[in-house]
Amino acid sequence: MTLVSISCTNELDEANTGVAYLKLGFETNSTTITRAYNPEQIKVSIINNKTNETVASTDDFENNTLHNTEGYFVLPTGEYKVVAESYGWDGNSGIDKPYYYGEKVVNVKEAKHYYSANITLTLANVKVSVEFSDEFKEMYSSATSTIKSMLSGISPQTFDIGDKNKFAFFPVGNLRAILAYSGGPQITWDITNVQARQHIVLKYHVAMGHMDKDSISVMVDPNTNTLEYTLAIPCLTNIPTEITAEPANAWSTFAYLCGKATSKSSSYKPEKVTLQWKLVSQDEWTTVSNDQLTRDGDKFYYTLKNLIPGGDYVYRMVYDNGDQTNHEEFTSAEVNFQTEGQPGIQNSSFEDWSQDGVVIYPNASGQKYWDSSNKGSAGATNNAANNVTTSTTDVKHSGTYSAMLKSKKVLIAFAAASIYTGELDHLVSTKGAVLNWGVPFNGRPTSLKGWYRYDPVAIDNSKNNQPSSAPAKGEMDQCAIYWALTTSVITVDNTKIDETFPNWKTDSRVVAYGELPLSKCVSTNGQLVQFEIPIEYNNLTTKPTHIIVCASSSRYGDYFHGGAGSTLYLDDFELVYGDNPVQQ
Repeated sequence: MTLVSISCTNELDEANTGVAYLKLGFETNSTTITRAYNPEQIKVSIINNKTNETVASTDDFENNTLHNTEGYFVLPTGEYKVVAESYGWDGNSGIDKPYYYGEKVVNVKEAKHYYSANITLTLANVKVSVEFSDEFKEMYSSATSTIKSMLSGISPQTFDIGDKNKFAFFPVGNLRAILAYSGGPQITWDITNVQARQHIVLKYHVAMGHMDKDSISVMVDPNTNTLEYTLAIPCLTNIPTEITAEPANAWSTFAYLCGKATSKSSSYKPEKVTLQWKLVSQDEWTTVSNDQLTRDGDKFYYTLKNLIPGGDYVYRMVYDNGDQTNHEEFTSAEVNFQTEGQPGIQNSSFEDWSQDGVVIYPNASGQKYWDSSNKGSAGATNNAANNVTTSTTDVKHSGTYSAMLKSKKVLIAFAAASIYTGELDHLVSTKGAVLNWGVPFNGRPTSLKGWYRYDPVAIDNSKNNQPSSAPAKGEMDQCAIYWALTTSVITVDNTKIDETFPNWKTDSRVVAYGELPLSKCVSTNGQLVQFEIPIEYNNLTTKPTHIIVCASSSRYGDYFHGGAGSTLYLDDFELVYGDNPVQQ
C-alpha cells in the first residue's frame, strides 16, 4: 500500500471562530502508469452533506494550491462527504486504464479543532487479461479473444495470441468473450455477476483426449480477488496436413530446396515426407527419400546436385502417411526454377593486348574489361618504356602470352605493377589514382584457379606510411592476388585508402571474397605454379552483379612501398563452379 498525503483549503477566512481544520490522507494500491490518462492524478470534492453543496474541489490534489501552509482545509463546522477519484476517466474501457474511487463522511463538529481523515481508493472498474497456453499456440497459428461489455456505448478490447502483459479495464457490468481461432468455429460465452475490483483472467488451452465440446472451469482466489476462467478447446484431429515447397535457391550445378509440412493430425508422420524433382522437359519424377532430407522442425532441406547449368527444373514436396485406416496423401504446388549459367573471365589467358598511344592494355583493341597501373606509369610520363604491366612470351602456362607485372621506379616515384577488372577513373596528380573496380558478372563460382610465378626483390622504396603488417624496407617484397563478387562497382581512391577501401567481410556491397594466402605471396623459386583461391560468401542468397579480380607485383604499392624489379607472371585464370560454397 502506498500512502499519498494530500491536503488543501478553501478560501474561508481563518479568523472566523466557527471554523475547524481538516487534513486528508489517501491510500491506493495502484502503480504508476505514465500516459495521457494518469489514474493516480486524484480529483477530490468536499461536499456539504446537508446542502449537497461542494465547498472545495481540485482536479489534482498533489499539485493543488488551495491548502494552507500546514496542509489543512479550513471549513465551517458541519458534516461533509469527501469524494476522491481518478481524474479524467471517461467511463469507457481501455488498455492500462484503471479507475480508482473512494469516499468518506467526515464530521467536523467543533470549531478550532484539528481533524484528519484517511480515505481508501480502490479499483472501481474491472481488470481483464487473456492467456493462451503454449499448446494452444502450437496447434493454432492465429487467435484473438475480444472482450465486450454488456453496457451500451462501451468499446470492446481485443487480445491477440501474441500479446504479452496486456490488461484491459472495463466499467462494472457483465462481459462477453468471443474467441476466434484458425481451424475452429468462433466461440462466444458470457461472464456474469461482474464486480468492481475483480481481476478476470481468461485462459485458453487445448483439451486433451479429443473432447467433444468446449468446457469452462472457474477458479476464484478471494485473497487477490482474481477469477480464472479456463476454456478448453478440443484438440482437433481433422486438420489436414499442409505441405508446401519454397522458392529454390538455384546455383549453376546445384540448388538449395526447402519444403514445409505442418499438421495437427494425430496420424501425421514426418518421416513420410519426401521430395520429387525433374527437368521440366521430362515426364518422370525422381524421388528423394525422407532419410536424405534434413529436417529442422517443420521444414525439410535438400541440396540437389549434378544439375545442368542454365537448366529448367521443377520440384515438389509429397506427403503420404501410408495409413490404410486414416490415409492422408498431399502434394505441394510445383516450384519451377532455372539454374544459373557459368560465366567466365574475359581474356583470362591474357592472350589479347592492345596499345593506345603509349599505354598498353590487357584487352583486345576496343575492349574494356581489364585495366592496369600503366596509365599512371606510362601515360603520366608519356613514355611507353614505363608500362609496368605488359605481355610476355618468356614465362607462360599455355598459348602465346602471359601477363607480366614488374614494379619499377618511374622518374622519382615508385610504380607498383597491377592489373584489375574495371578501369581507372582518373589520376590524382602524382599521388595516386581513383579506380573503378568491377565489371558486370552474374555467376556464383566457388573458386578462382590460375598460374603464377613471383620473383620478388628486396624493398628499396618506401614513404614510411605503410601499415604495420607490411615488410620493412630491406625485406623481401610480397605480391597480392584477390577477387570478389559484388553488387556494384566499387570506387577506390588509393590516396584515401582508409576511407575508400572496402572491408571485404562487412561491406554490404560485397557478396563474396577470397585472396591468395600471405604465405604464398612470396617467391615461387623461379617456378610457374598453380593456385586456387576459394571464395567465401557473406551469405548464400544474394546474387552478385559484378566481379573484381586484382593482382599486384608489390602488395603495398598503394603506399609507394615495394621493390623495384619485383615481377609477377599470371596466366590461364579460370573460375570453378563447385557444389559446396563456403560461407564465412
